[in-house]
Amino acid sequence: MRGYFVAIPTYWTYPGGEGPEEIVFDHPTPLDAPGTLRRTLESLIPLAAAGVEVGVVAAATAPALEAAVENRVREVIESPPLPYPVRLFAASHLSLLQDFCRTRGRTEWLPLLSLAGYSQIRNLTLILANICGAQALISLDDDEVIADPDFLAKVDEDLELLGREHPVFGLAGIYRDKDGGVLLPEPAAAWAGYWPKMRWLNAALTELVLAGPRLKPTYLGFGGNLALPAALCRHLPFDPAITRGEDTDYILNARLFGIPFFLDNTLSIIHLPPDKPHPTWMRLRQDLVRFCYTRLKLRQQEPGPGRTRVTAGDFKPYPGNFLGGDLPQRAFQSHTLLALDYLVQGDSEAARQTLTNLALMDRLEQSGAGVYEAYVHTVSLWQALQQWLATPEVAAGARQALWRAA
Repeated sequence: MRGYFVAIPTYWTYPGGEGPEEIVFDHPTPLDAPGTLRRTLESLIPLAAAGVEVGVVAAATAPALEAAVENRVREVIESPPLPYPVRLFAASHLSLLQDFCRTRGRTEWLPLLSLAGYSQIRNLTLILANICGAQALISLDDDEVIADPDFLAKVDEDLELLGREHPVFGLAGIYRDKDGGVLLPEPAAAWAGYWPKMRWLNAALTELVLAGPRLKPTYLGFGGNLALPAALCRHLPFDPAITRGEDTDYILNARLFGIPFFLDNTLSIIHLPPDKPHPTWMRLRQDLVRFCYTRLKLRQQEPGPGRTRVTAGDFKPYPGNFLGGDLPQRAFQSHTLLALDYLVQGDSEAARQTLTNLALMDRLEQSGAGVYEAYVHTVSLWQALQQWLATPEVAAGARQALWRAA
């Protein structure tokens, strides 16, 4: 099986990393930095030579940066020229796609078209794969390298094998660090004992990656190494309401709709992320918001056609251990200890922000009615949009509108 579209989201921020960010990404590249995107694109030369199409989706941390980001990413792609074409999608292309839908009377789908978050950007990659007629989307990130010469052969084999039994499914691969390792460093601070994210994530990786058969059902996946067949791209969107962990949430959403995900523990990329610039309290805030949201979505499940009831236990140890009834207590204990650490360091503002996380959690719990049904409605809109865009004449028109090309 070939006909793949490789999509790479890339995130950019103010020069020097200093400026009022309206969208928080983990480690956006400053506009005056070389970044990591070019390295990723160069690692794809063998894949492009095998006929894989490549697209880059460029996002900015603030609307004021959109034009500069588009120009900068175009420069990264074109200087010097790569030995294969790249379809760039940035803010100007988003406007073109919105106009394409609007002028054809499809305004009900416009809220699905956005660059304002991880899920929204992943959804655009699903759309690009669809209008380019790909048999499958290969989802990467801009801080990775594909070094395995058998990467495509493994994707071919897995998709062909799984496709014999499952009309709709997803495939996840794994991350390796620069030394070939799979497990992640675990913080030793006292607060992390009550918020053992890395310990539980490593337990999941040990179970899924370091043991058992090569290809197995999975409750965990990484957005920077997914292979999503066309049927899945058209059937299921990433949830636009979640601000973090959109990849693991996507696998949970698939389970809600009875769609299986599988992991190939030999399908690897090399993950080379830069340091995260945001303080610990902010990273904890992002995690707390996502876990609160997912917990609400699980609690609000309702029966319906094609839906399957799932529980936090289906996703243990990670992220399931954060989706149970003890989340508020864990949050209180970990954040209190972190705030004390900040006070000892003389950083009262960071301590205040840490405790603000707890108030935010309470507000989310009280105002989170209807998140499950909202996602179900999004799925319905998504399927109609993708079915329309898959029509050959519509897809050709969209490609012409975006890139002036077939």
